[in-house]
Amino acid sequence: MTERKTEISKKVCELYSQYGIRSVTMDDVVSELGISKKTLYQYFKDKTDLVRAAMDYDFEAKKNEYLNCQDKQINAVEELINFSIVQLKMVTSHSPTLLYDLSKYYPEISIEFQTKKREQMLKGLLTNLKRGKAEGLYRKDIDENLIAKLNLVRVEGMMNSKIFKIEELMSKEFFKEAFTYHAYGIVSDKGREILEQNLDKLK
Repeated sequence: MTERKTEISKKVCELYSQYGIRSVTMDDVVSELGISKKTLYQYFKDKTDLVRAAMDYDFEAKKNEYLNCQDKQINAVEELINFSIVQLKMVTSHSPTLLYDLSKYYPEISIEFQTKKREQMLKGLLTNLKRGKAEGLYRKDIDENLIAKLNLVRVEGMMNSKIFKIEELMSKEFFKEAFTYHAYGIVSDKGREILEQNLDKLK
């Protein structure tokens, strides 16, 4: 994307997150950005193209946050905590209206977006699990491929379930319990010590 196209995509992504996709028209976009329709259509051929660009921008922004967690100066346990914080932001950053509109009116883009997001999260989890085993901070007997998939399914399941209210899902208490439920199941004795020294970061 050019710098100008990226700026527009970012702003549109914010509008979609706030109001949903269906209710934000091309007229709304040019009004909010203070540009002409001619300028908008120089970068996007139609609303479908704009929706795809906005979701692509969002994915890349979240992806960069994820990659920034891979700080080689910290260990796998601390990295896992950072991953989990970003992971939570990734699955809760959009309003239900945006996701509903995306799924109903732009199903192809919705599938693309969800697939890319899932693949990125899975890749990050798998890399972290392998690193943790190599550092002796995770149990040597864990199947990292299975655990990575299980953790992803668990997170997605929590977000899609109607058992928890959104207020519960967004609370620091819920997040800490969900994280420690996973972390204590994979850490070694050495990793457990580091985990307990860093749990306050979850706040």
